[in-house]
Amino acid sequence: MEIIPVIDIMNNIAVHGKSGNRETYKPLKTVLCDSSNPINIIEKYKENGAEKVYIADLDAIMKNGNNFNIIRELDIYKIVDAGISTKKDIEYMRNLNICDKLIVGTETLDDLTILNDENIILSLDFKDGKLLNYELNDILGNINKNIPLIILDISSVGTEKGINKELIKNIMDKTNNPIYIGGGIKDKNDLKDAYDLGTQGVLIATAIHRGILDLKEIIEKYK
Repeated sequence: MEIIPVIDIMNNIAVHGKSGNRETYKPLKTVLCDSSNPINIIEKYKENGAEKVYIADLDAIMKNGNNFNIIRELDIYKIVDAGISTKKDIEYMRNLNICDKLIVGTETLDDLTILNDENIILSLDFKDGKLLNYELNDILGNINKNIPLIILDISSVGTEKGINKELIKNIMDKTNNPIYIGGGIKDKNDLKDAYDLGTQGVLIATAIHRGILDLKEIIEKYK
């Protein structure tokens, strides 16, 4: 199971996300280093064994500019959510060549034909228990079966309230696509549950930044 650390970037700095209330996000404070500079955060991730990082460009997602220049500087395998809506957005991002894999989230998705593109990752964006903008069966009925899915509970981001096992099981019963989960990871028990459920990987931020989970330790354990 992959352990993939997360970094949310807004106005060129790393921020601490909580429950999707982006207007209240503040500069990230972390036990890993005394900095909210994304470059420094990524270096600490790498020092602790991370080989891949999930990046949310919050400005791009909110259609309020972007952080592409600093994302380009981050020297690691990058999967990036930059608020893709259409095929033109995908073409534009690929031409920029600033990341290794593009995430398409249901929060911003406008064109379901994108789901035939094998070279994306689809984020199933849930808030308050509901998939944003689509019916789950409509998404699963249109998606290429090789595309990895992220079950992202936006309401749980930054809260450490635990994973939603019922939701994860429900989706895994409906599809054989590789499944990643994110939002609300609080402790080692959540990681064990994710592993036992058969998920491909876990996206994690708050618990490592607060020192509740040791990034190096959990990466080694779940290799």
